Amino acid sequence: MSFFDINNILVTIWDYRVCYLELFGFITGFIAIFLANRGNVCTFWIGIINCICYFGIFWQQHLYSMAILQTIFIAINVYGIWRWTFPDKQEKDDQNKLKITTLRRKEIFGYCVAIFLIGAIWGYMVLNLSRIFPSFFSLPPYPYIDAILLTSNIVGQLWLARKKIENWILWIIINAASIVLWLSLDMKLTAFLYLCYLLIAIDALLGWRKELKTQ
Repeated sequence: MSFFDINNILVTIWDYRVCYLELFGFITGFIAIFLANRGNVCTFWIGIINCICYFGIFWQQHLYSMAILQTIFIAINVYGIWRWTFPDKQEKDDQNKLKITTLRRKEIFGYCVAIFLIGAIWGYMVLNLSRIFPSFFSLPPYPYIDAILLTSNIVGQLWLARKKIENWILWIIINAASIVLWLSLDMKLTAFLYLCYLLIAIDALLGWRKELKTQ
């Protein structure tokens, strides 16, 4: 049985079956968000590995939007590596690092509209894919929630790559909503991972606010 098969179970804990792929995704995901909190560029390298793991999980769970999101995340992680390693002159601090900055209210409003509008359109498209190609796409359990999480995750990752402090506020919202989704799909280990994400995002927001004041 393949490592990437979610039916390849490593251990059963309290009637919950943990597959190799979900466990490896949990470990890499925790390390990636921990490094992001510390402002370490390695967060993006570990994030790429995490994306590969969760692509396999989400595709087999028929969460097609979240699976596609992982491929987009890989590209954004590569962008993050470049942005953090080679920041523009006006974006550097005294240590030659990318500065923490904030978004304007108009930008935030525009992004929020895009998240829900594009998410609704994409959710409708995914729902119809399962009707047009039933032999290839199974009916997704939560197509619109899945789609909105896709668009909000993309925006959050872009804000992180640009080192915008609002990225942590958005991640707090995303992680809280994701916990509910994973529990509804009986993905308890992933739900626990997102609880860790939620706590780290809160801590990161507080830490970045302090750093922003000292820049």
